[in-house]
Amino acid sequence: MEYSEDSERQKTGVRPHRIIFEKENTENTYITWEDKMRPRISLKDGITQEEYQTLASRQEEMLSLTEEIIWKNYLDPNSDDLMSEVDSFPDIRYLTGNYYVGDMSYGYIYRDKEYRAYHMKAGRLRHKYHNGKEWLEKWLPLDSPEITRYYQIFLGLRLTGDENGEEEDYMGLDLIAELVKLDDPIEFEILSHDVI
Repeated sequence: MEYSEDSERQKTGVRPHRIIFEKENTENTYITWEDKMRPRISLKDGITQEEYQTLASRQEEMLSLTEEIIWKNYLDPNSDDLMSEVDSFPDIRYLTGNYYVGDMSYGYIYRDKEYRAYHMKAGRLRHKYHNGKEWLEKWLPLDSPEITRYYQIFLGLRLTGDENGEEEDYMGLDLIAELVKLDDPIEFEILSHDVI
């Protein structure tokens, strides 16, 4: 489509609508719009089945929060953050309002008192960082009093668009939340959004 045709499209403000695919993802692989399968689910860092089940039982709550993020940041026509210039991304005029969950991941993240992230490696906790010249590592034991273990929830969403007159993947949106206890309130942050 030429931009002159696109410019006639308006910011319409379609509310988010989740598409649920029924086809099983038997290989638990990365999916796209063409696959029309259930999301890939990953359990990481030794999270137990019981912990996963407890977090997964809050899925409707998570998706309700997700829809508010999608609305506020990408679909609300009154938002000043939305782009509609040539070559901008994302462009609200192309978004259909439809989205689906492509990936869900549950695991742990360990943080020190300065909220720096540590990951388990070789039976210890490691914080890897760059000082401008080289990569450095800080190691702590698993039972370090400096460390708090958080449950980490990752959602990889796919928002569809009709940029070429047909609904297809348009944008990936990654959300992340961290909780100290399984019943803590969930607050997602936008980790990234990108072109699919």
